Order: sequence, then structure tokens, then C-alpha cells
Amino acid sequence: MRGAFIGRDRELAELVAGLQDAIEGHGGVVLITGEPGIGKTALADRLTSHAAGRGALVLWGRCWEGRGAPPYW
Repeated sequence: MRGAFIGRDRELAELVAGLQDAIEGHGGVVLITGEPGIGKTALADRLTSHAAGRGALVLWGRCWEGRGAPPYW
């Protein structure tokens, strides 16, 4: 894990619990939303470290940020 990670312990715990559910065969969907620069990518990066440490396959995707793109496209 990289750098300082402050103020997102509760959110990370919820995501790690969801990860454990997925590992146990109970899938779901999680969206991490918020204003630019609040740490969404850092939070997701921490979760992927937990997932990879448990042997999960981790894939990353990105939204296109071009003009006129609908939300979550």
C-alpha cells in the first residue's frame, strides 16, 4: 500500500466486507462516487491490495471523461 491513507477506514472496512462476501460466493456491485480529488482512486487502490492479497483477480477500468459522455458510460 502506498502513502498515507487517512479518514476512510469505515469505507475501506465496508469494501473489504463486500470483498469477503464475493470471495464466499455472494456477489454484488459497489460504486465509489464523489467529487474529484476526494480519494476515490486511493480507496479503490487499497481495496485491490486486499483483494490481490487474497488471491483475487483484479481488473481496472476507467470512465471516458470526454465532453458529452453520460454518467457511468
